[in-house]
Amino acid sequence: MADAFVEALASDAGRLAESARQGVLVTILDLADWCRFQDEAPALLDEAEVARARRQRNPRNRDALVLTYALHRLLLSNVLRCAPGEVGVRRDDKGCPRLPGGAWHTSLSHSADRVAFAVSMTGPVGIDIEPADRAAEMDAIAERVVHRDELAALAGLSAVARDRALLDLWVRKEALLKAAGIGLECAMETFTAPVGVPLQLPGERFAGRETSLQMVDAGRDWACAAATPPGARIARVLAKEPQGPC
Repeated sequence: MADAFVEALASDAGRLAESARQGVLVTILDLADWCRFQDEAPALLDEAEVARARRQRNPRNRDALVLTYALHRLLLSNVLRCAPGEVGVRRDDKGCPRLPGGAWHTSLSHSADRVAFAVSMTGPVGIDIEPADRAAEMDAIAERVVHRDELAALAGLSAVARDRALLDLWVRKEALLKAAGIGLECAMETFTAPVGVPLQLPGERFAGRETSLQMVDAGRDWACAAATPPGARIARVLAKEPQGPC
């Protein structure tokens, strides 16, 4: 699985590491491409990750989480230039992935059969990805997503365009909350999430630090956003399908 991962990224570890040191490395993968490695994936995880995955009652969700964690470790091992088992990624009390020492930052998002990872040495990062068809659900929860200052921008849109704008807003706000490391402690309707504007990270973990929100191209059928340190350049890697039958 490790060899297939390197080949699928079509980039050497040094280039990946440099992208994460100088900016934010964003990697997007389709889990369906990696199902052939389902039996190998658990061996890459630590006990805490295996236990977290096992808490999923649905076997499909459990398998997807195992693959997600394994792929995350493989990416981090290439960036940090170490074996997957030596990657010291842990979950904090909010469930956010943390790397030892505080120099490196990472975030992950899993939705349907696609995963997105962000890794950076420039500061806190957050990433979120959702299927575009979820836009149809957004109107029902708009009051829990939209700040009053964002209403005017939505007012003149068609129903379809408004739903998509709401979904884009959702992934930006999710990404910001992940970068802050506070999950959903801060209600989405209490803050705005414009693109490309320096924003204060809420919460105490990174008090005084700023972030900037960017939409990330994850394909026509997806909405994806990243929260990065202002001015940080995103290096996006879309992995190709690994070789061999699934």
